Amino acid sequence: MSIEIHNLEHIYNKETPYPQAALKGVNLTIPEGKVTAIIGQTGSGKSTLVQHLNGLLLPTAGELEVCGFHIQPLLKIKDVKQLRKEVGLVFQFPEYQLFEETIEKDIAFGPKNFGATEQEASELVRKILPVVGLDESYLERSPFELSGGQKRRVAIAGILVLNPKVLVLDEPTAGLDPQGSKEMMTLFMNLNRQAHKTVILVTHDMEHVMKYCDHVIVMDHGNVAHEADVKEFFQNPDWLLNIGINPPSIIRLKLMLNEKGFNIPNDILDEESLLKCIKGQVKSHG
Repeated sequence: MSIEIHNLEHIYNKETPYPQAALKGVNLTIPEGKVTAIIGQTGSGKSTLVQHLNGLLLPTAGELEVCGFHIQPLLKIKDVKQLRKEVGLVFQFPEYQLFEETIEKDIAFGPKNFGATEQEASELVRKILPVVGLDESYLERSPFELSGGQKRRVAIAGILVLNPKVLVLDEPTAGLDPQGSKEMMTLFMNLNRQAHKTVILVTHDMEHVMKYCDHVIVMDHGNVAHEADVKEFFQNPDWLLNIGINPPSIIRLKLMLNEKGFNIPNDILDEESLLKCIKGQVKSHG
């Protein structure tokens, strides 16, 4: 089931002299079973938008349909705990989700909160660890002794252990080195392709959007500026440039080549096709 968002508005500090409209009548369909990127400048409304998907924020106006739940202003979500089991949200800063003395206790908290016994929770923890690239030697360690990348893996494990249908990731590779970033994205793609989870990725990394995502939503000052499948999106580099986001390296290279007199078609989005096009044009002018 897709996620449907209708006329969604959110105003922070509404009852004060300084209200701030973070979302302004957002209408969206986020497709089921796909990897959707939500991009935009800092302050564009990305994080506010995704926090509505599991009820962390309620709309000021408008409504959402998420995994069979109807979310609307001032209406208490029936069984919000179940909604948050279906829609797992991983924050940009994993420290916000880590609070127990050991990694095992931290990951086991969710299952136990849903009625699992100590033994059942322990078994689930041990099953999920290798999924996020950790082993049982981590179980008795404090999550606060870990590196940033390891903390992120533990935070993700604490969400995945509940087997959500939708995985929402807010800047999941921020601060990671290139290898750690690649491993993290591979994990998310496996969850999408093998476990058929809907993945929603809030990111500034356009290389990741181009390489891994199916669908792109561009937020700008609380509005949806553009929405398209990834191929169509990157055929329109002005969409990014107009809101001040640097396109992926291959798009920047195409723009530079066109400025130098080449004629690179918009639908060329991979290195092999680009090289073939350049060779053909160089040869014809040889």
